[in-house]
Amino acid sequence: MGETVDDHDRDDEVGDRAERVVDRFRQLREDDRKRRTHAEAGVVLDQFDAVEQRLLAFGRALGGDPDDVADLPFTEEAGRDGMPEPLYVRHDRTLLNQVTSWLLQRQHIGLVSEYGTGKTAFREILKRDLGDRDDFLVAHVDNPQQTTARGLYERVLRVAAEAGIEIDPDNYWQIRDGIPWATAETKQAVKEVAEQARAEDVTILLIIDEIEDLPEDLLSAIQIAGDAGVRLFLSGTPTGRDRLGDVKATLDSRLRYYEGIDPFEVEDIAEYIARSLSYFRGEDYDGESPDLFEPAAIVDIHDRTGGNPREVRLECRELFTRAAFVWYRSGQDVERIHITPELRHRRFGMNQ
Repeated sequence: MGETVDDHDRDDEVGDRAERVVDRFRQLREDDRKRRTHAEAGVVLDQFDAVEQRLLAFGRALGGDPDDVADLPFTEEAGRDGMPEPLYVRHDRTLLNQVTSWLLQRQHIGLVSEYGTGKTAFREILKRDLGDRDDFLVAHVDNPQQTTARGLYERVLRVAAEAGIEIDPDNYWQIRDGIPWATAETKQAVKEVAEQARAEDVTILLIIDEIEDLPEDLLSAIQIAGDAGVRLFLSGTPTGRDRLGDVKATLDSRLRYYEGIDPFEVEDIAEYIARSLSYFRGEDYDGESPDLFEPAAIVDIHDRTGGNPREVRLECRELFTRAAFVWYRSGQDVERIHITPELRHRRFGMNQ
């Protein structure tokens, strides 16, 4: 019996795949030749360049278009802007419901949880979501450990001014760029804009992170702002709450605390991975299970991290990098690369 059309199609497909693999190895050999030619740049810098290029190539093979490694999946914590909205896993519904209720009631709020449990991600979502509402003005102090009391008051005043709530300059001795010069007068100005905001049914919300590391004089300034009518959202570790109670018991007593953010369950990790890969490819998250990661690998990630979101991200990043090494060394099509628990135990370098 002679060959069929299907036989020819299969032969063509195999031939095409073989040709792609050969072309890819030719390109990698050329990259290695160029890298050796420029080895005078230094062995460490040379390795940086090689690893970066192969990680980016793996990302492109997966369907993304990264310009540098910070664009790859699971790297969002490397930036100071926090987690993008599409990557946030809304796994702790009790947290969302309770904090939302307190915000609507204009309570002072304290969010207390261990490191890596998602406070920063929640803060970023809170800033963006409330920043889109007409009844909230959100002030967030960057680098609060290095902020002075006057700097904190100034941040509140500038956020208010951007919304059209300004102080009466006749009430102050000296003003520069719309802000009273004297620290004592900036306190009075904060009270003035808070009263105006309340009269317009607007809440000024001051978000401060890492209360465990704040200097005592800044804690005093935070309390003064709260007394003046600004609503507070403070976050930190249980150690931070204990310190707040010891140093500023009156401030501590005014906060409504939410303690402990739930860790990720296995299905939450799967959602985070799927969201990350979709976001990387410029696609909407559709609720489907993630590709690339085998279900057993997701269970293993949960077992290793206890569901701590930060540790989950770091573990996913490590496994993603190892998968890139396997892809580079094997020459296989990216569709055949799968992350399994065993990948975590393999030892290899990108140049092997």
